[in-house]
Amino acid sequence: MPIPTGSKKRHKARLSEGSHQLSSANVLASKFTYKISFTKKQRLLIAIPPFLLVTMYVTFRLLADLLGRVNGYLGGFLFYWLIWCGLIPFLAVGSEALGTLFNDPDNRFGKPKWVGILFLVGPLVSPFFTMFLPRVVNATWGIVLTSALFAIINGTMEEVLWRGAFIKTFPKSWIWSYLYPSIWFGYWHLSPQTVFPSSMPGGAFAFATVSIFMGLTFGWVSKKTNSIRYTTIAHILTDFMGLAGLAFIGGGY
Repeated sequence: MPIPTGSKKRHKARLSEGSHQLSSANVLASKFTYKISFTKKQRLLIAIPPFLLVTMYVTFRLLADLLGRVNGYLGGFLFYWLIWCGLIPFLAVGSEALGTLFNDPDNRFGKPKWVGILFLVGPLVSPFFTMFLPRVVNATWGIVLTSALFAIINGTMEEVLWRGAFIKTFPKSWIWSYLYPSIWFGYWHLSPQTVFPSSMPGGAFAFATVSIFMGLTFGWVSKKTNSIRYTTIAHILTDFMGLAGLAFIGGGY
């Protein structure tokens, strides 16, 4: 029995509508799959922070027991700089891309500009009054110079890992290039404080929380500019305010 012309048209319309819905569903599925899929280098960086925290906690404790607090503290940071802040970013990003991180960006502080300047200068204010001024009065030239050297190395290496490597590896994601590393940047500071705990009110966890705030401010500038040039300078100055040389020469903070 022949199918009426009207029925044929309705049947074709339903088939066309079904195909369109299926096509839309496939597009959405492909977009969703793209969003949750990661490259090997991206998976490497995502896995690094919690593993870093645990291994550095053990490393600081072990080296402090074997070498003493001062040498163990320095040894822990040397391991941190060479492996976590040096080797890992090199493997994840490559030397050429790491070099471009220090380029002078066209938009130096991000947009809006005043926010970037505030985020760079803001973290310097509190340590200047609460740590630097009270400590520098009794600091020797040896402590000052040691603190400056420590700040230059640590500030540069940490920016390479916690800002540079992530913004290069996750260029389109604010969650993975900004929020995720900023939080872990703060919590990593719990590890060295097993040797020299923070004297600030609230202790180690308060210090880690403040570090998260610093990670968020510096991270914003790095993400907006795709550069770590100015965050590295700000980080070095912030570290210098703490006069880390007191740990190596003064025997503790």
